[in-house]
Amino acid sequence: MSTRAPLLAMHGVVKSFGGAQALRGVDFDLEKGEVHALLGENGAGKSTLMNILSGVIAPDQGEIRIDGAAVRFADPRAAQAAGVATIFQELDLVPSLDVTANLFLGRELTRAGVLDRGAMRRAARARLEAIGFDVDVDQPVSELSVGRRQIVAIAKALSYDSRILVMDEPTAALTAAEVQRLFDVIRDVARRGVGIVYISHRLEEVPRVADRVTVLRDGEIAGTAPPTAPQSDLVALLVGRALAELYPRRSRVFGRRVLRLERAGYRPRRNRAGWRAPRDVSLDVLEGEVVGLAGIMGAGRTELLSTLYGAGGPGGWSGVVEVNDRPVRLTSIADARRAGLAFVSDDRRGAGLMLRDSVGRNLVASVLRRVSPFFLISKAREARLARQAIVSFDVRPPRVELAVGALSGGNQQKVALAKEVLGEPRLLLLDEPTRGVDVGAKGEIYARVRELAAQGVGVLVASSEMPELIGLCDRIVVLRDGRTVAEFPAGAAEDDILAVAEANQDDRDE
Repeated sequence: MSTRAPLLAMHGVVKSFGGAQALRGVDFDLEKGEVHALLGENGAGKSTLMNILSGVIAPDQGEIRIDGAAVRFADPRAAQAAGVATIFQELDLVPSLDVTANLFLGRELTRAGVLDRGAMRRAARARLEAIGFDVDVDQPVSELSVGRRQIVAIAKALSYDSRILVMDEPTAALTAAEVQRLFDVIRDVARRGVGIVYISHRLEEVPRVADRVTVLRDGEIAGTAPPTAPQSDLVALLVGRALAELYPRRSRVFGRRVLRLERAGYRPRRNRAGWRAPRDVSLDVLEGEVVGLAGIMGAGRTELLSTLYGAGGPGGWSGVVEVNDRPVRLTSIADARRAGLAFVSDDRRGAGLMLRDSVGRNLVASVLRRVSPFFLISKAREARLARQAIVSFDVRPPRVELAVGALSGGNQQKVALAKEVLGEPRLLLLDEPTRGVDVGAKGEIYARVRELAAQGVGVLVASSEMPELIGLCDRIVVLRDGRTVAEFPAGAAEDDILAVAEANQDDRDE
């Protein structure tokens, strides 16, 4: 048995914030060349542990050893000097600068006191080639896809001679093809001896990229497992209880048609850069049915949902657009809500919720007429409706007066969904309903969506997580370039759906 010290060893790490215990004596280690997945629900302590490793905060107790030598970081610069680099979900890149400038930001090369652009460009190419990435080093980062930006961020981190690389939710906004490219780069970097801590909420990624899995729960190590462990075992470690089914059973009992689109398109009065207007969409949604929208980034999933909700900006529909078998205009949010539509945005913090307002005020925002007779808000009615929604969606903590911004991501998403359900919609539009949500909250959201469907609500859901669409939906419609190009039944193979979604755009009219 080898007695060599691991690349990283964290022993007995304790951290509290006020009266809240974030970490309770955590042990975590990482070997050279290993990809170690760190999983945990929101609030489990993952970010706190990695912030300690990155020098952002100091532990109350415990020690950190790198290659057997004890270290203690006063700030992130000290951690970086010791070879620890962190790539956060919000990438540390300047979009307006080109790739070269980003790779050397704060460490520019000069000659005779003058910026040496030539030397930096050559070095930038060498660093990118070292990880098998071909990109124009003079291209502004703003012009790169999110996936390519992730790889530039990796190259930047490695330029500090990093031995330990922490990656926080690196695939949250990537397409399937970009995810695979990123995994290839991660494995190549690991082969060079770099240890990688990989944080993700997506359990299906674990066997594809990790060598080992550690699960944090309530500030303690809940267990470790091989990456090939059954997903049910990982879920049990994450939530502390057995979860027989992440995805509830489908009802397969449908009613009449709620939504009909036939060769439907939307012509905006003004073109918007990067906005893919629906232009040839045909699909139906029935009462009690959950229909999924698949497609790569830029296929038009978000645009279809937001335009159906009347938020597509000035313009007009063409083709057949019917709700409950009646033609509708859907050119304003008021039109959509009168027709019985509700919409949960993919950006809950920016567009879905009022973060500084209370949970109660957020919940009743879509049903103000029910709580404001004679134009005066009834505090009693507001509290009663809000409490009903909190119980129905199991929002934690169950406090009406708490600012919604103080909740975890999963509980914020429950509030965003509950707010729209209070309006009693006939058709619920969901855009990335579990983005940034831990697996326990995901299971609860899936169960609630299925309950709504069982009550006769039609659901149209867009997601970049293919297992989510396959597990949750009764049918999956594939969008490409603003058009519907295929439809798959429940339980279809992921590879078959991806093959259609990622087909060359030049083949779309064949």
